[in-house]
Amino acid sequence: MLSTIPVEWIALGSAAIAIISLLIAFSSWASAARLKKRLNRVLRGGGINLEESLAKTYGEAMDAKHVAAQFDERIALLETKHAQTLTKFGLVRFNPFDDTGADLSFSLALLNDFGDGIVLTSLWARNEVRLYAKPVKERDSRYALSQEERRAIDLAMTTRLAKGPDDIRNAPSSVSST
Repeated sequence: MLSTIPVEWIALGSAAIAIISLLIAFSSWASAARLKKRLNRVLRGGGINLEESLAKTYGEAMDAKHVAAQFDERIALLETKHAQTLTKFGLVRFNPFDDTGADLSFSLALLNDFGDGIVLTSLWARNEVRLYAKPVKERDSRYALSQEERRAIDLAMTTRLAKGPDDIRNAPSSVSST
């Protein structure tokens, strides 16, 4: 079949295909150059090329990951310390004596999340005021606790912390009177 087509036409067709191939190759090369230029412009960080920009971005991401790990460690430490701070309180006011008016005596429990802390009791009488402090470990004390002191400890452990301004306004009071 090729033997019937003149050689000049075959040469002319081959030249046309070669020229079209060169045009496609040149167009592809120009398109790739434009794309590289745009990528370099987008990712440029002080005149560096694409590879340097990616390496810089990777380094910054690793630095950020390291800083985030440090924050995680600090948050864990703060959570541990917070659990040990005296953040729970309960106040019970009462009148221990029949001959005095008003609930001027009180028991105040100051505890951490584990139920450890102190309970303070103030007994008010007409001529004197006495203040007692008892250590509390796991919601109990090695010293005898009065009914009011136990109520103050229970109240402290059941009072929840407010999470925001609305919770503070609507929170139940941790003060009780007998």
